[in-house]
Formats: sequence, structure tokens, C-alpha cells
Amino acid sequence: MRGDRAHFRVLWLIVLAGFVLRFAYAMQQPTLIQFTSSTGGDSSGYLVNGAGFFSGKEHGWIRGLPFYISSLKSAPLYILFVGIFQPLLPDHETIIAIRLFQCLASAATVYLAYRLARVIAGNGRAGLVAAGLMALHPALVTEPANIATETLYVFFLAMGLWLYIEYVVCGRADPRPYRLSAAAALALAAAAFGLATLTRGVSALFPLALAAHLLFLGRRKLICRPRQLALLLILIYAAVVSTWTIYNLALWNRFIIVSDQLMPALWRGAESRDGSPEQNDRLLLEGVAVTTPADCEVDCKFEHATETYLSKIGAIIRADFTRFITLRAGELAYSILQPYGTAPFGDISIVEAGRNWIAHDRSLAGFVQVLRLEGFAIKLAFWLFHYLGLAFGVLGMIWSRERWVAALPLAGFAIYTLLAHSFLLAIPRYLFPVEFVWLIFAGAAIDKLYDRWTTARPGG
Repeated sequence: MRGDRAHFRVLWLIVLAGFVLRFAYAMQQPTLIQFTSSTGGDSSGYLVNGAGFFSGKEHGWIRGLPFYISSLKSAPLYILFVGIFQPLLPDHETIIAIRLFQCLASAATVYLAYRLARVIAGNGRAGLVAAGLMALHPALVTEPANIATETLYVFFLAMGLWLYIEYVVCGRADPRPYRLSAAAALALAAAAFGLATLTRGVSALFPLALAAHLLFLGRRKLICRPRQLALLLILIYAAVVSTWTIYNLALWNRFIIVSDQLMPALWRGAESRDGSPEQNDRLLLEGVAVTTPADCEVDCKFEHATETYLSKIGAIIRADFTRFITLRAGELAYSILQPYGTAPFGDISIVEAGRNWIAHDRSLAGFVQVLRLEGFAIKLAFWLFHYLGLAFGVLGMIWSRERWVAALPLAGFAIYTLLAHSFLLAIPRYLFPVEFVWLIFAGAAIDKLYDRWTTARPGG
């Protein structure tokens, strides 16, 4: 691949800049507020369960919040990650340490974006563009400051996809003697995908799609030993994911694969009236006879059975199938088109303000008022980067059909995620992990546009 050595120093400057931006932003954010349920959001739940996991107790209270380790509902890896710091550090330093590790993981993802774009476009310059977009994207800069799963989830996915595409799918095209073998790279990729699934369960079936992809490449004579590689991928992936299942069976006699949030996410995807946990409980209890224990040491909640969710989903679909389809299409479209991460920079929507100005005002004074809205500049940056990624990402996917062997797994993850959230609850946060895919393909598209422009110029 041309120009790799010339790009090396530029790449590391981009990665360093990405880390500095992330860490500088993270250090400006409050810390102790993350432990408070009323203001910390999901972060307080992750932190209390993480502390509870390393407390040696099955259940109890920490900072006024309950934990119940034998019935954790979400995927466990992030809970373990934030929990491991808490017995060692005070609260303030715990948040600093978590954010530092997340900034490092996010900066590493910038490097992985370079490697992925380079192999997909066959050009290191495309990798630099993708890495630059990743390093400067406002949502990716601010996300490591959040006590949330997104940063680690995207890192593990990017790691797995890079190993799979560069060393397994495209390995035969690289003659370097010191490179990883296809089997070794696939084993590492499978482990990375397993860690991603243990961070966020929505990716659980994606490795099965990759196994089918290996068999397809084998039929096209593009890889050797496809059946053995597909089996290796599934076995190692299953071994990693099964650790949580084995732990729960051994200690709590509870059978769970990754998470028990599939049915709630399917139900919330069908129910238009869902909202807070209390509101959701009331909706699920409508018409359901249930008894709950009057005395409980922790804040026990009603355990809704799978049959309850299925009956509720079935009733919604039978009542108005057209409305169900419209709800799913509208929710998915909104989650794709709305940039994630703008909420901390003000409650007023700059898009809505702009629409109101166009529809009702159109005066210079009104336009100045729009520009003065809280967080206008940073929110505008979110929108510009998001839509630049979407537009050029789709264009890059189309143009990458010439190198479809390398591009298909990466595009496949985006398609898989969109298909999954066509049924599961969709919000911008849940679609955010696809952002790095759009930016990688955007790097390939911008590089190709640059080539066409320089070729078209006189003397180009």
C-alpha cells in the first residue's frame, strides 16, 4: 500500500491529538455527580453494581442505591470494568481512572479506523482521512467522559473487525512474513467480538454472520480452510461469551446468555407509550395478575415473564399492524438522522429553532438570536460531522464495491445493527456505534474524490 511510511508520523499526530482532545474534555467534567441516581443517569447503576460485584455480597446498598448481583440484567463486562477501580480508589479518582482508560481506548479506535480504511481503500491516505474524522468528531471526543458502554463496545468491535478483515479476509494478499496467521488473528478477533457482546448484548449474533461470510469466501476460493476457520470463530466466541453463563449457573443457579434485556427491548420497540421504568411496569402489569413479596431487603421489582412480553407484543401487532410498522420505521429513521451526544450542550434544538426562523421570521435579528442559542456552535459541529459521515459513508460503501471482499464485513456490521434495531428499541445512543463505520467509509470516499479531482485538473 502506497505511502504508508510517509503517513506514519501524521497518523500518530492524529492519534495523539485525538487522545488530548478527549482527555482535556473529560477532565473538565464533574465526577461525583456520576454516583447520584437523580443526575448520573445510567452511570449510577453501572457504578453501584460494579462496586457491589467486588463487595463480596449478593445484595445490599451503596451510596443509597441498591445492588443485587445474582440478578444483574445487563451485559456484565462494563459493570466489571467500572467496579474494579472502586475498591482501590476514592470516588473522585475512580471516575478519573475510568475516563482515562476510556480516552485511551477511544484513541486506539482512531488508530484502528486508519487500519480499516487503509485496507478497504487500498490507500493509506484514506486511512488518514478516516482517522482524522474519528479524532475530531465531537461525539467521539465527548463520549469517553461518560460512564457508559459505548466507548469500550466500539473499541472491541473495531479491534475484531480489523483483525478479521486485514488478516483473515485479506491475508493472502499480504506477503509480509512476520504477519499474524489467519487462525491466530481469527482467534483474537473472536475473543474481541466476545468481549464486545459481553459489553453490549446487541452484537450477539454478528459472529454467526461472519461465520457464514467465511463459508461464502471459501466457496469463491478466496480463503483457505473456510470450515475450520468458521468453526474456530464460533468456538472461541462462544467460549468467551459463555463465561457469564457459567458464572451465573455455578453461583446463582440462573441460566442467562449475556443479558435478559432482549424481550424488554423488543416490547419497548413495539410499545409507543413506554417511558420510565415505573411507567413500563404499569404498562406490563395491565391485565396481568401478579403477586410480589411484601418484604424485601432490596428494592425488588416485578420480574416480568417472557410470556408477558410476548403476549403484549402480540396484542400490539394484532391491534394495529400498520401502526407498529410505522412506529418502527419512524423510530429507526429518527435514530439514524439525529446526532447522538448533543444533550449536555443545551436543551434547545438548533434544528427546530432554525425551522421556526425559516417558517415564521427570516429576519436578520431572528437569525442572530438563533446563533446565540446555548451550545449553538458545538451542536452545529455535531450535526456537520454526523451528516458528513452519513453522506460520504454511504458514498464510500457504494464505491467500495470494487473491493467488496474487504468492505463487506464492515458494511455488514452497519447493516446488522440497523436490522437489529428495526425490531429492538432504537434511540440515537443505540445507533451511535455505527458512527465509526460511516467515518471509515467516508475516509475512503473523500480519498477517491480527491483522486478524481486531481486527475481532472489540467496537468493532474
